[in-house]
Amino acid sequence: MIRKITIFALLLTLMASPDVAFGKKKKDKDKKDKKIETVFIEPFEQEVDLPITNEMEQINGEWNVVEINESPVMPIAGSRVYLNFDVAGHMLYGNTGTNAINATYKLSKDNKISFDKMLVTKKSGGYFQYIERDLLKAIDDVTSVALVKVGDTEYMELKNRRRDVLIKLRRQNLDFMNGPWLVKVINGEDVEDRDIKLVNDIDMLTVNITSGCNIINGVITIDPNKEFAIEYEDLKSSHHQCPNIDTETRLLIAMEEAQSCRKRSDREVELLTTERDEMGRSVNKTLVILEKK
Repeated sequence: MIRKITIFALLLTLMASPDVAFGKKKKDKDKKDKKIETVFIEPFEQEVDLPITNEMEQINGEWNVVEINESPVMPIAGSRVYLNFDVAGHMLYGNTGTNAINATYKLSKDNKISFDKMLVTKKSGGYFQYIERDLLKAIDDVTSVALVKVGDTEYMELKNRRRDVLIKLRRQNLDFMNGPWLVKVINGEDVEDRDIKLVNDIDMLTVNITSGCNIINGVITIDPNKEFAIEYEDLKSSHHQCPNIDTETRLLIAMEEAQSCRKRSDREVELLTTERDEMGRSVNKTLVILEKK
């Protein structure tokens, strides 16, 4: 009797197995029928520690606050949250988005830092009152400072006794754009006339262009809340008719479209704009390549 039951169970299993096999094949087919999605991964840029060997060169100047206690700081248009280190006077200046702040600071050789005599103006902050509250509390708890570099961007990390990063700041440094440049490429086309010279003055936020015939002056606008953001505005030409006027016109149109800049090498920089590709992704488009004069 037991043998009959066993044989009967085996027959049921064999009868069921085609269905099981069919089910497996169907699942495999379903997997094949699914569209393969391509995932685009941003290139990884390694974080590099920067030893602090020259306080004036490495610490001095403005730093934008990008994170407080690992929470991103996202200022609204027309506002800024930043700290400015005056190394010569050992003073700290800044803004919380609403109120100006200033204090004294001390930095030791072992990267220990402390702040004292903090003064804050008394405007009501609205949204920024919470950023201001967190920023001032974090400054009180800071005991050390570290510098790191990711790609071409420098960051300052202000830490507490446990080495937790309380405030992360980014340096807005476009010094690499300073000085005289020859216009090498406009919208992918080589410029044959190498007499076209462009001079950026990042400190004064002005630009001067000489094309061999016309003199063009303009204003540089930098958005400190965006990395490497630069725009050329109010470009005014002396309006002489020149043999190379077409090249000059193409240059001015490209410069007015520029939204950011990037260092290509020690001798070349480029002006960029942003556009959408066929996949709808935001990509950078090179407008102008400048070569160090």
